[in-house]
Parts: sequence; C-alpha cells; structure tokens
Amino acid sequence: MNKNNKEKKICNFPDCELEGDYRAPIGYESLNDYQWFCLEHIKEFNKSWNYHNKMNSDEIENDIRFDTIWRRPTKSFGSGAKFYNFSINGEDMGSFENPNAKQSGHSNKLLWSLSKLDLDIKTDLNLIKKRYKELAKKHHPDIKGNSKNSIDKFREIVDAYNYLLERYKK
Repeated sequence: MNKNNKEKKICNFPDCELEGDYRAPIGYESLNDYQWFCLEHIKEFNKSWNYHNKMNSDEIENDIRFDTIWRRPTKSFGSGAKFYNFSINGEDMGSFENPNAKQSGHSNKLLWSLSKLDLDIKTDLNLIKKRYKELAKKHHPDIKGNSKNSIDKFREIVDAYNYLLERYKK
C-alpha cells in the first residue's frame, strides 16, 4: 500500500511490471469496469481503442446526439403541459391562441395585437420591433420574476409581436 492507502495497481499489459496509473475500459460491453496501464501502454491502448467501432452510422449519430445533452433524458422544447409555443427567429415552434383574444377574425386579432404592444393601426415594422424590445425587456419573466402574471403578460406580448410580424411580411 502506498501513502494514500490505495492499492498499488500493476499494468495489465503482458510482461509489464510498471505501476498502472491510467485506467481504460475492459471492453465495449463493460465500459464501467476498468483495467490499468502504465503511461507507455495506455498510449498504445488509446491508439487502438475505437468506441464506435462496432456501431453502424445511425447508432453513431444517435450516440453523438445523446452526448450533446450530457446523456440525460430531456423533453422537447414546448412539450410541457402548460407551455405555449411561439416562433423564435422566424421559425414556427407551434401556435399560441390567447383565450382572452377575440377569435372572430384577423381584424380582431390585429386590434388585440396592436393594443398589447400599445400601437395604433398606422404603425410601421420598425416601430413594432422597437416597441416589442421595450416591452419584452420590461415584462420578461427573468426580470419580473416567474409569477404566472408576468409569464402570461410576456406570452401575450410575444404572440402579438409574432402576429404583427407575419402580417407585415405579407
């Protein structure tokens, strides 16, 4: 035993008597079980080891994607029961229908959207963007706190902004 009360490990390479300071997996089936090598032999092992060797291209792609989330289970964006989807950077992430907005036609949705951003019907795209940025900064849940009222207010602002953007793109 050495001074750290750890058992001294010998290199697993045949006929090597050096201390094994570097661990390596025993095989593909037992990645959490280790063997120990000295510096010279761990370099050889690393040159020959290919984790993806026995995988096809689809399995490799899935493994790489799983690594991007640190191998933890996740839910897709907007999958929560109380989450309202909206568009981000022009990409439609789903739709949000405000229960308080009148649903009888585009003109009512337009008026509702303009009122949420405190704008009038003669507004232009630059003013819409400017007003949205002001209101988003003012009512963002990270700033106002994660209360239900602030989240709902922010969602209404985002919904109104997205509607007006789509309308002015036409």
